[in-house]
Amino acid sequence: MAFPGTLNHLPDEIQSTLDLIAEFDQCFLTGFANLETKQQESLNSWQKIFIGTPLEKPINDACQGITTNEFQEKYFTALAAARVALQGAIYDGLQNQICGVLGRLQNSEIQLEVDSVSTPAHIPIYQESIRQCLMEVALVGFNRLDKSTLVPFISTLEQIQSEPLLIRQAALLTGYMNELMYQVPVTDSNTIPLFRWVDLWSQGMMGGLRKVVHPTPKIISGDFMGLGMDIKSHANFVSWTIYGLLMGDCITQVAKINQSAYKVDAISHQDIWLLFPQAKPILEAFGNQQILKLENIPLSPTGDLIWKGEGVLGDKYKLMEVAKEYFQVQSATEEAKISSFYLTPDSRHPIHIGEPVYLSNYQINQQEGEIILDWEDSGSLKIDCDRMGSFSDITADNLLASSEIFGLMRFDNCCWSVQPLAVNVNKKVIYTGQNVAKFIQGKPKTNTVEILQERASRLLRKSK
Repeated sequence: MAFPGTLNHLPDEIQSTLDLIAEFDQCFLTGFANLETKQQESLNSWQKIFIGTPLEKPINDACQGITTNEFQEKYFTALAAARVALQGAIYDGLQNQICGVLGRLQNSEIQLEVDSVSTPAHIPIYQESIRQCLMEVALVGFNRLDKSTLVPFISTLEQIQSEPLLIRQAALLTGYMNELMYQVPVTDSNTIPLFRWVDLWSQGMMGGLRKVVHPTPKIISGDFMGLGMDIKSHANFVSWTIYGLLMGDCITQVAKINQSAYKVDAISHQDIWLLFPQAKPILEAFGNQQILKLENIPLSPTGDLIWKGEGVLGDKYKLMEVAKEYFQVQSATEEAKISSFYLTPDSRHPIHIGEPVYLSNYQINQQEGEIILDWEDSGSLKIDCDRMGSFSDITADNLLASSEIFGLMRFDNCCWSVQPLAVNVNKKVIYTGQNVAKFIQGKPKTNTVEILQERASRLLRKSK
């Protein structure tokens, strides 16, 4: 059985690792200061898992210390590192599976060169505050957590948000704290998104340890054709990524451009694009399906083009034709045209799997509220409608009437799915972000972003 049927079976080692994580996560319900016998046994079992690894001693110390009610910060950072390591192993296994099924080359490990970044003295202080807050959350447990545990950290979080070197940690922690503040105290533990909350806790704890480093990019020139946009947001942050094909300097590879910005609740829907004035050339090129010609732009080992605000619009291209040529599923006998994305080890997590794929020749079914792509004997694949979000231009009716899809292969809740970024409906391509260029060119004279910016400027002038 070929794509997508072979994805229905998870390798045993991946499933067993997911089960181990689920058992460990139960400790976060009651809190590490109140572990019951079953949870202590689950915690102690981790000592066997990491035998012979660099985490063996830290995990042994953590398990022994916590079971004797000795709570030190280093114990919780060790547990976070262990959980992140397991998620990284799952990512590697899943990436191997999806690349094999898609007929795609998988990147080998890269010996990264890192640009050193001088760390201001206040950053370690902020990171220590992150670790202390998250340790308190772990000790109390989600069942007992209330706002009094979280409120003392809010003022520090506001300072972290203003530090460009900590934007990754700030975005994660802002969303996490907002979510916790909204939902605690919890009256029914069954409503707790345990896997998600412990995931965010672990990543936050690691962010409180990491030094600020950036993989050294190489400088390239070439043509970028954007094929799909993925938008993520919460009340105070919005981030978008355009996935596409980069051609030039003797390379043809998958690449992406990312942009992020803070926001407030009042900024919604189309107004978010006004937060990215420096990205106007990218958004215009993508919205009009025009090549973006780039000169001497940094390209990281992860395929991220580091936008410097300069690009020239080139010829038009047909999105679905490019997607079909480079991203359709290939058989084992065909030569792979493209390699998968490379992720640095500290970023590897199943949630970050997003392999671009072109799909066609399917039938569409609706089953219990879900949209399913069906290839009969070859198997079926679920549409991930949750990831499409409120910013997507693609509707359920578009999907049901589609004949082609360009999207990202995703893994969540122990199963594979596809997140549509573009669809062909009656020979018309509909894609997320298609109206951005028109909105930017004809932006309303009065808009929420400009009003808020003027108010902020007025307040700053008064404070001087």
